[in-house]
Amino acid sequence: MAESRAPSWPSRSTSRVALVASLLATLTACCSASKVVLRNNGYEGVVVALEDDLPSSLCQDIALGLERTVRAASAVLFAATSGRTSFRDVTVLVPSSWGPSPPCAALGTLGDAAGESWEAADLRVSKGRHPQHGARPWTLHSRGCGHRGDYVSLGQSSLTANSSALTGRQLARAWLEYRYGVFDEAGAQGSAAHPPHYRAPDGTWKPNVCTNLPAVAANPACDPANLTCPLSLTNEAEEQAAAEDGGEAERAKRSVPSGVTSLMGLPDDPAVTQLCDEGSHAREAPTRHNLLCGGRSVWEVLRASPDFQNSRNNEGELEENDVAFRYVRAQPPRIVLLIDDTDVMNVQKRWEFVRKAVRKVVTYDVPDGHSVGLVVFDSAAATKYPLTRLTDGATREKVGSSLPRNPSREPHHKRCLLCGLREALRMLQQDNTGSGEGHIVLVTAGGGEPLDAARADEASRALTAAGVVLHAIVYPLTEKYPTPGAGLETVAALSGGRTYIVPDQGIGADSKLSMYYNLLDSLYTALAGVTGPSVLPVKVHAAEHPGGRVAVSQGTFALDPHLGADTVFAIFYYHVTHVGNLIHLVSPQGQVIDTANMQKEDANINMITVRLAEAQATAGQWHYKVENRADSHQALYVQVTSRPRARTGAPHVAVRAWTSHPLSLVNASDISRPLALFAEARVGVAPIEGAKVTATVTRLGYTDNGTKYEPIQVILLDNGLTGPDMARADGVYSRYVPGLAAAKYSVRVDMEGEIEGEVFTRHVRLGVVDVVGVLPALDVIPPARVVDLRASVLAGSGGRVAFSWTAPGGDLDYGVADRYVVMASRDPAQLREGGGRLLEGWPAPLPAPALQQHTLLWPDFGVVHYVALYAVDEQGNTGALSNVVSVFVPAPPSTTPAPPPALPPVPPANTSAVREGGAGEPVLAALDTRQLAVVFGCVGGFVALVALVACYCLAAHRRQRKSAQAKKAHEVHEAYSVAVATPTKLGPPQDFPDGGKAPAKDALGKDYMSPVESWSASQLLSSRHDPKRGSLSARSDDASDHSASTKKSYGDSSAANDFYADTSAYPYRHDAFLGHYPGPADQYPVPSDHYPPPGHAYPTPTDGYPAPSEGYPTTPTDLYPSEGFPAAAEARPYVSSPPSESFLSVSCEMLPPSHGPPAYAAYPSYDASLRSSTSSKVPPPIPPKPKLVYTPEPYIYDAHAHDAPAPASLLAAEKRVRNITMV
Repeated sequence: MAESRAPSWPSRSTSRVALVASLLATLTACCSASKVVLRNNGYEGVVVALEDDLPSSLCQDIALGLERTVRAASAVLFAATSGRTSFRDVTVLVPSSWGPSPPCAALGTLGDAAGESWEAADLRVSKGRHPQHGARPWTLHSRGCGHRGDYVSLGQSSLTANSSALTGRQLARAWLEYRYGVFDEAGAQGSAAHPPHYRAPDGTWKPNVCTNLPAVAANPACDPANLTCPLSLTNEAEEQAAAEDGGEAERAKRSVPSGVTSLMGLPDDPAVTQLCDEGSHAREAPTRHNLLCGGRSVWEVLRASPDFQNSRNNEGELEENDVAFRYVRAQPPRIVLLIDDTDVMNVQKRWEFVRKAVRKVVTYDVPDGHSVGLVVFDSAAATKYPLTRLTDGATREKVGSSLPRNPSREPHHKRCLLCGLREALRMLQQDNTGSGEGHIVLVTAGGGEPLDAARADEASRALTAAGVVLHAIVYPLTEKYPTPGAGLETVAALSGGRTYIVPDQGIGADSKLSMYYNLLDSLYTALAGVTGPSVLPVKVHAAEHPGGRVAVSQGTFALDPHLGADTVFAIFYYHVTHVGNLIHLVSPQGQVIDTANMQKEDANINMITVRLAEAQATAGQWHYKVENRADSHQALYVQVTSRPRARTGAPHVAVRAWTSHPLSLVNASDISRPLALFAEARVGVAPIEGAKVTATVTRLGYTDNGTKYEPIQVILLDNGLTGPDMARADGVYSRYVPGLAAAKYSVRVDMEGEIEGEVFTRHVRLGVVDVVGVLPALDVIPPARVVDLRASVLAGSGGRVAFSWTAPGGDLDYGVADRYVVMASRDPAQLREGGGRLLEGWPAPLPAPALQQHTLLWPDFGVVHYVALYAVDEQGNTGALSNVVSVFVPAPPSTTPAPPPALPPVPPANTSAVREGGAGEPVLAALDTRQLAVVFGCVGGFVALVALVACYCLAAHRRQRKSAQAKKAHEVHEAYSVAVATPTKLGPPQDFPDGGKAPAKDALGKDYMSPVESWSASQLLSSRHDPKRGSLSARSDDASDHSASTKKSYGDSSAANDFYADTSAYPYRHDAFLGHYPGPADQYPVPSDHYPPPGHAYPTPTDGYPAPSEGYPTTPTDLYPSEGFPAAAEARPYVSSPPSESFLSVSCEMLPPSHGPPAYAAYPSYDASLRSSTSSKVPPPIPPKPKLVYTPEPYIYDAHAHDAPAPASLLAAEKRVRNITMV
C-alpha cells in the first residue's frame, strides 16, 4: 500500500467478539427512521410533514392539492409496478404555528402526533423553491443503489397550482428513488457525465434515455454532440405513445409495445407508464442509474428489495387502493430523566456535577410546555418527581432541584437498569399531562457488569411496545479499556436514540471541569434529539481555556445573519474565583462591550451568563476576552448560543449529521461496509456549498502506556464521487473512515461555511460508535472507484484523445494507488465482465483526490471504442471498474475542405473532457479548426523559410570550396613540375631530441602551407591509414623544418591530378617491419576509391603485427595508454624510421597542440601568419588519430632503402616510441 493510508488507530486484541455479522444485518434491517411498510400491495405509515413557515392562509389549497397529487402518484405507481404498489395510508403533520384548532375545513379533526416529526417524515412540503429542482418533487439520496433515500421534498407551489397530474407523475418517480434506490434513466442538458445523447456501438447518435419506443432518435433540431441539445420524442413516437391509450385495436395496428418506458427517464410524458426491465434496458447508455446500479435495469433492482422478496406483494388482479389521509399536530414531548445513584457516583465530584447538570437542563434548556419527570435507580427504582409540565420558573426550580443531595451506598454491581426502565415506562403510561411522544434520558456509570444480550433484548422489546425513545449517557466511563459490543448503545439505537459517553477525568479528590461540561453538552444534545434541532438555541461556539497558562483567555465566534435572538455568552467554571473581573465582548464593528453590569451568576450550576439584546447581536465575527484564574489542572469553558431571528419568510440554516450504520455498530472484519460519516447543511431547502466540514473521531479509553488516544480529523467532502458522496453540490458532505480497530469511538462534526457574505459555524455530536470484530492483519482495503472518467477528442489534433479523471487513492479515497489498469473494447459488456484490450503507457496515480489527465493518439478512425479503468494498490487490491466512456474519432476527410464561415461559439460537446463544474478542460480543445490551421501554417512557413536560407548558404559555400580546390590543384601540379629549391639563409637552428637542427622561424614561415588548407575533406579521408599506426614525416620543400643534411628533392608529377606521379613507386614501406609490409612491386593504392574496405587495408595485430613482446609497449606507462589511444603529444617523443638516401625522416620532440590548428599539433616555431605564397604545395597528408601531431607529406620511394640495416639504437627504441612513417 501507499505510505499515506486511511486513518487507523492501534488495535488491542480482545478475547471475545460481542457481535456477529448476522446480528448486525438483522438489527440494521429493522432499524430505520421511516416506518413505511408495503403490506398487501399498499404503502402504510407514510408521513408527510408541512414546514412551520407555511402560512395558515394556504391551508385549504395545500391540503386539497396534496391529496390530489398523492392520489395521482398512487395511480402512476400502480400502473408502473403492474399493480404491486400504491399508497393506502398517509399521515400529514401540520405546522405547530397553525395553532391547536384546524385553520381550514380540509383538515377535518386534528389528531395528536404519535412520533411523527419533520426530521422523520418521508415527504416534506416546504415553502421555498430548490435552486435546481424548483417546486417539483425531488429526492435526497445519500446512499447507493438499492438503498432507501433520506426524504422526498416538494414546494408548496406545486400543490396549489392546477398541475396535480404532472406533479403526481413526478412524485411517483421521486418515491421510487426514495423507496428502492433507483435513479434517473435519462441524460441531462449540460451534463458531461450524463449527456442528452451518446454514441451507439454502430457510431450513430442515440438519445440517452431508457425507452422501448423504436422511433425515438436523436433530436433533429440540433446537433446531438452539443450538451445543450435536449431530448425529444419524434412525432411518430408521440403518435405511438398516444396509440397506447387508444385501445387494443389501435395498439395492434401500430405494433406498439405493451407499455411505454421508462417512468424513471421520462416522467413528464403522460404516455410513459412503465419501468424498464431486462428487455428494454440499455445497459451501455451513460445514465445515472447505469452508473450507480452497474447496468442493472430498474425492475432488477426492485425485485431485490425486501418489498418483493419471498413472494411478497406479487403481481395480481388487485384493485388500486383508495388513499386515506389523517391530519395530526405535534404535541410537546414528555421526558423522564433516569439517573443512576449507586455508590460509583460518590467518588470525587461526580454526583455534584450530576445535580448541577440536571438543574441547568431543566431550568434553562427544556422549552416551555414540555413535561419532565425524575427517576433514580440502584438495585431498585424510585420516582423523585412525577411528570410535570414546565410552565414557569418556580416549577422548573422544583423539578431541577429534586435529586437527593447524596447518592445511595448501593454497590454499583447491584444496579438494576431494567428496574429503572420499567419505572420510567410506568410513569409515561400513567401520565395525564399530555399525549406527546415519550423519551427517556438515561444517565448511568460505565464499567462493571455490562448489559448482556438477554436483558438488552427485554429492554428493547419494552421500549418498542411503549413507543418510547431511549437516549443514553454513560457518565462517567470508568473503564480504561472499554469493550465494544451490542449492549446499551444498541438498545438506544433500536428505539431511535443515541448514546453519548463522558470519560472520567479527575485529580485527587476533584473532578475536572471538562467532565462537567461534557455532561452538560451530552444532556443538551440528547434534549435536541427530543425536541428537534430547530427548537433549542443553536450552539455556535464552545471552547476550553486551560488555567495556569495565560492571564487573559481570548477567542472568537461567528454569528450568521439568521441568528441574533436570545444570544447568550456563558462561562462555566469549577470555582467562582477562577473567573476574574474582566469579561469583554468586541462586536464585528469594533465596539467593546464591558459586561460588568450585564453578567448573571448562578453558583448552583457554576455558570456566568451575559445576554445580548437582539439589536446588539450583529452578524459577523465577534471577539471576547476573559480573565482566567483557573488552576493548572482546571479550565474555563466558554459557550455561545443564539436563536434564529423572527424574520418573516427568512429561511434558517439547518445542519444535521449521521452515520452509515444507524445502530452505531461497525464490523471491522467486513471491509465492504466501512464506517461512513454524513453531514447535511441547508438554508431552507437550498444546499450550502463550499463549507468546511470536519469530523473528529476519538477512540475512548487509554493506551497501554496510560495515555489517551489522539483524535483524528476527517475532512468530509461534497464531490459526488459516490465513495460515499452520491451527488456533487447537494449539501451533503460525507467520507469513509476505514481501518478502525475494535473499540468505542466518539464522533463530533464541526462545520464552517458562508451565507450572505457572513461566516457561520455549527457543531453536531453523533454519539458513540462501537467497532467490533477483528481488523484484518494485512492491507485488504481497495482503492476507490473512479466514476468521473471523461474522454475528449481534441479537434484538429490528428486523432488525439484526452482523458481526465479524479485520482481514487490507495485505501478508498485516502493516499495514493500504485497503478492503473486501463482496458478498451468494442463491446462495453466485455469491459464489465473483465475483458478487453490492455492500454499501456498511462501515468502513475496521483494522491487522492487530485485531477489527472492523459492524452494519447488514437489509432482507429470511424469506430466506436469503450474505455474503462480501475486502480490497484501496492498489495494488489483492485478497485471497482470505473464508468465506461466511448471514444469515436471521425475519419479525416480525403481532401481539404474550404474553410467554413465564421460561427459563434457553441457550448461544449458531450465528448468534452470538462468535468461538471468546469475543471479539467484540455488546452487544445479551446481552439477551433480554423485557429489551429492558422497556427500550424505560420509555424510551417517559418520553418520552410529557414530551411531555404540554410540550403542556399550551404550551396554557395560548396561552390567556393570547389573553386579553391581546383585552383590549388593546378598550383600543385605546377609546383611538382620543377625542382625544389633550398633556401640559402636559415635562422638560428633549434635542437631536436635526436640531435638534429630545426630551421629558424623566419625560414619556416616562408613557404609553409597547412595541409588542412591544401586538400579537400574527401582527399584527406581517402588517405587515412591504419588507426593503430599513424605516420609522421618532415617537410622536404624549401620551407622544410628538417635539417639540411636530410633534404632531398621530389620527383616530377605525371599529371595534374596524380600527385604521386607513378603510383608503383610509392608503396607503404617501413624498415623496422620488412616482413610485414608490401614490397615495391605491391602497388600501394592511391585514390580513396581504390583503397581496400575498412578492416582489410592493413594488417591487424593478429594478422601480422608483432606481439607486445616483439616491439610494442606492454604497459600503460609506456607510450600507449591502456585504452589504446596515444598519450598526450606533449608527453612523448616520436621517432621515424631509419633515414636513407631517398627516404626523408626526422626525429623530433613535439610541443603541445595549442601551437597549431585544431586536430593538428604544430611544430615549435609554426605560425599561421608566416605562410608564404611562393612556397611549393604539399601532397595530401594522411589523416592522423586524434592528438597526432602533424600530417606527413609524401616522399619518393627508394628501393635501395630496404636493404639498409636499421640501426640497433632505433630498433631498441621501438618499445618506448611510436614509429611513424610517411608514404
